Amino acid sequence: MIPKIYINPAASSVFVIILIFIDYTRKYNTDAFQRRIFLFILSTAFLAVTANFAHHILEGRPGQNIRIIMYTVLTVFLNSQNITYYLILVFIDYFVHGSAAQTRKIATAAAVFLSLYFVTTLLNLHWKFFFHISESNYYVMGPFYPLRLATSYFPIFVIAAYVIAAIRVFKRTQVYLLIFFSLLTGLGATLDIILKTGSLTWICFTGGLLYIYFFIMQTDAKIDSLTGIGNRAYFNEFISKLARRNTRSGPGGRAWAIAMIDLDHFKEINDTLGHLEGDNALRDMASIIKSSIRQCDFAARYGGDEFIVGTKSDSPDSPESGEALKTSLEKVLARIREAMETQNKKNLRPYKIQMSYGYDIFNVNDGVSVNDFIAHIDELMYRNKAERRRVSDHAFSPAGTPGRET
Repeated sequence: MIPKIYINPAASSVFVIILIFIDYTRKYNTDAFQRRIFLFILSTAFLAVTANFAHHILEGRPGQNIRIIMYTVLTVFLNSQNITYYLILVFIDYFVHGSAAQTRKIATAAAVFLSLYFVTTLLNLHWKFFFHISESNYYVMGPFYPLRLATSYFPIFVIAAYVIAAIRVFKRTQVYLLIFFSLLTGLGATLDIILKTGSLTWICFTGGLLYIYFFIMQTDAKIDSLTGIGNRAYFNEFISKLARRNTRSGPGGRAWAIAMIDLDHFKEINDTLGHLEGDNALRDMASIIKSSIRQCDFAARYGGDEFIVGTKSDSPDSPESGEALKTSLEKVLARIREAMETQNKKNLRPYKIQMSYGYDIFNVNDGVSVNDFIAHIDELMYRNKAERRRVSDHAFSPAGTPGRET
């Protein structure tokens, strides 16, 4: 008989994983790379749970064929479990850093290691150093069982090291995600070691997966579907949190240098080249902004062809820190201009990406409302646009002839 302490958690884990998979396949995340990783995680987790469940069903049943099947399902379990945990590491690296190139390098290293591990599980069928099946068809740990545990749960320690090594860089919500998942999966690993049955391991892991899934859904709700950058809801949440934090911190508070950026000639691009090309211009602008800001900076599409970029201070506001903040934001804007010039030289589009902007220091405790501040930097942005018109030799024209700028 299979103990209910295993059946109930295993059935719950399988059910939750299936529901997450079905629901996620019906949602279209703007980040296809992240989407593929998470779907792979759900697939390998499902395979691991079902293989482990099959092992518990077969254990203790007589017959040589049963023993062969048990060796097979346990080998499948060990490999799919490891793949799942290492994919989680890959996913979190991309989720935190957002660099597909870096994540692919980590994924390649993990694939090499997992391939070697797969070979060892095949060798185990003969040498029995991880486990073997007794004559009565029961699972028996081998002399290298602790090594098997170490290789399986190594990613959990790496995730914990991520948090410790770069906690200042991560957003607070990302830190909570990493800590919660590490603790929950670590609890499952501890139960796996103590109980030696894995009876509650997968329910803990599935709880972590569910939390990650909810986090993804909440994050996607704040992402602009066209550009992949934060949307207006993301900005509203950001400014609301900033207001609450500053109010609690008393006089001074934490200030941000915030810029309103406007994509020049957007109406002409839409009118002369079509809305699809206008969408491309918005995507290009968002991509340039994302590549130019730091992890701790803020960026969102405010609406239409307007974007918000912000940099924060690490200490209470003062005239000195205010100037330092403006300098920091000016460096970000300089990187954006440089990235635009680089893209324009490539002649990928039948127009050039250009921008106007206005910026200033925002601190709730200065007595300026959010709406008044936005109107203020919006006015500065239009002044910048007017000044650029006066000094510009010619304005936008897809054919290269002078045109009228708006």
